Amino acid sequence: MNVLLIRKGVGKDWTAADYDSYIVLAELGVPYPAARVCRARRGRPLRRAIRSVLRTATVTPLPAPTVAIDRGVAG
Repeated sequence: MNVLLIRKGVGKDWTAADYDSYIVLAELGVPYPAARVCRARRGRPLRRAIRSVLRTATVTPLPAPTVAIDRGVAG
């Protein structure tokens, strides 16, 4: 019979999905599964800032390229 111990690092604010992730990682033998789950739950302020900037950015179309005709070759 396998007994899985909930170890240090498991937060009181974890959701059911966090516990499920912890259990799966622990059963797979991943070292420090609680740390992995905590790292995944951590906010990503840089990613959030980049997405915010991308939402506010406007796209300006470039002018159509002009075709240069070399009269010496086109003769």
